[in-house]
Amino acid sequence: MARYKHTDVEEGQSVFLTINLKEQLVPETFEYMLNDLLGKKIDISMFDENYKNDKTGSKAIPPAALLKLIIYGYSKGIKSSRKLMDLNNENVIAKALTGDMNIHWTTIADFISSNSEKFQEVFIKVLTYCVELGLIGGKTFAIDGCRLPANVSINNSGTKKELEKKVEIYRRMAEKHVLKHIKKDGQTEMSKEEKKRYDKKQRHLNRQIEKINNFLKVIEPKKGAKKECKSNVTDNESATLRSPTGFIQGYIGIAVSDKENQIILNAQAEGSANEGEHLPDILDSTFSNLKEASVKIPEGETPVIMCDANYSSEVNLRACKEKGVEAIIPDKQHRLRLSKGGERIYEACDFEYNGEGNYYICPNGKRLEYKSNQMLGGEEGKMYYASVKDCRECPLNGRCLKTKKDINELKRGRSLLIKKSNAPGSLSTEMKKKLSTEEYRNQYAYRMQIIEPVFANITYCKGLDRFTLRRKSKVNGQWKLYCIVHNLGKCLKKFNEITKTA
Repeated sequence: MARYKHTDVEEGQSVFLTINLKEQLVPETFEYMLNDLLGKKIDISMFDENYKNDKTGSKAIPPAALLKLIIYGYSKGIKSSRKLMDLNNENVIAKALTGDMNIHWTTIADFISSNSEKFQEVFIKVLTYCVELGLIGGKTFAIDGCRLPANVSINNSGTKKELEKKVEIYRRMAEKHVLKHIKKDGQTEMSKEEKKRYDKKQRHLNRQIEKINNFLKVIEPKKGAKKECKSNVTDNESATLRSPTGFIQGYIGIAVSDKENQIILNAQAEGSANEGEHLPDILDSTFSNLKEASVKIPEGETPVIMCDANYSSEVNLRACKEKGVEAIIPDKQHRLRLSKGGERIYEACDFEYNGEGNYYICPNGKRLEYKSNQMLGGEEGKMYYASVKDCRECPLNGRCLKTKKDINELKRGRSLLIKKSNAPGSLSTEMKKKLSTEEYRNQYAYRMQIIEPVFANITYCKGLDRFTLRRKSKVNGQWKLYCIVHNLGKCLKKFNEITKTA
């Protein structure tokens, strides 16, 4: 029978090894580039002003070590401060990045939560490095938002009336719990375990009542477009958002991506259900970032901004025009604008208005008479109708009427609601005309290729499935950090090419 040498690995035998930490950072890897860039080619001296311990106090953990650990951890899908501490204690690469420093999780958590403005400066420095590598085209950009849960419970959300009702529910639950305890206590003596469970539940109910009551004393109801928005007791800067999996309480991480290499040019988190209302601010901050990072838009080129239908509004289109940007922003009905035969369906811009008689003329020369004012989508407009007879006999009804019924069973003629957003001459109407052409439809088809891989990388590959912080300023800082990780990942190939030739 064969004999083999004994190994102590299965018994968990410890071995003391001599390790050169610098040699653990292998060239052509992300961590090697990270160590080479931060604090050297990418200046992070902006963190130095946080420390006033030159004469008194103990020595501080270098910001470079903290930032390297956080970025490396985020790139590996580790976002918890405690797990980042464990990574630093157990992972030899993390030890090499931090210089084998013993970093407590509270130091990591405090650094992440208190340096949101500094992370914006780091973001610009990384963006400047991307420009040096020639990774930014500066011609075509895509904007979109990624909806992620915050570090709060949606159960603590509601309007003022809903929260008041919730307090009453908790109060009744607490009273019933006390009565149940008294009744049971009179029948049999309560064990220590039962007493412990009772006290724990009662404390929880009392805390919830006190927490909501204190919040209601200072709450200012959130005003929405039509009705009051839901507030959140734990983090009132977050919002109740509709996501693909249902409603969540969280933030929208908005990113502006460049077409050339999907470099993120701007990143900000918003606690709002309507991301489209932030487009004017996003444009301002994006062009500010481009200026700071010395991104030059090619001469004679007009920057193109592409957004989905959530950003469609007259206000946003006007903001783009004022910025000298060509916008491609479809409305929510743009996919329904083709008839069964594949031709474009007639819209408001195809009808001619007669101001004297206050009626419209359709492409077949028939009249649509004014009937009344109506509201649609929170916007008031004037409703016009064609006669049923004209529509039944019209040779163009296939491009005008969206009906699955037999044309002879039609009970009402073509309707036309004229609002500010679709009135002839409006920017929204001009946008619809643009997107009815094959050129602009083909151009818009690239939007998903520009922005969606960015979110896929951050959420799936880097593991950001929720924000771990509360309040918009802190969440904004964490979102920028993840966008920094994404941009640095895009730099790796070019960095390796330059390193090899150096």
